[in-house]
This record gives sequence, structure tokens and C-alpha cells, in this order.
Amino acid sequence: MSGTLQDAFRDGDRMLIQSIYRGHIVGAPHSFAVPMATVLHLRGHRIVSDTDYYNLADLLRQSGLPPTWTPPKG
Repeated sequence: MSGTLQDAFRDGDRMLIQSIYRGHIVGAPHSFAVPMATVLHLRGHRIVSDTDYYNLADLLRQSGLPPTWTPPKG
């Protein structure tokens, strides 16, 4: 999986990164490329937390997987 940076900005102790999240799920017939936003909470120059947002339904649809797909356990 990889990401392509589109935009980023910081306001105080928060940073937003907009990117395209790309990859291929093992066993899926197709790869995917979906918009993603990452919110970082900072303390000085250190990352305290990282939260990613993307549309899982779009990712699964592009990958050719059913909406109920879950990663195999093990």
C-alpha cells in the first residue's frame, strides 16, 4: 500500500494530510486508489496520534471484493 500526497496543512497542534491511498489486497482481482485524509495530533515535533479516513466501500468495490469482505484471520 502507498499514498500520493495531494495537500497538507498545519494549524497549531493538528495537521491534515490529503492523499490518494493506493494498493492491492492479496486475493483481490483489482487494485484500488481512493482519496484519504490523515489527521495528526502533534506535541512539538512529535506525532501523538494518527487517524486515517477513507471510504472502505469504494476501496472494496474498486478491488472487486464484496461489501462484506473482511481480512482472513491468522
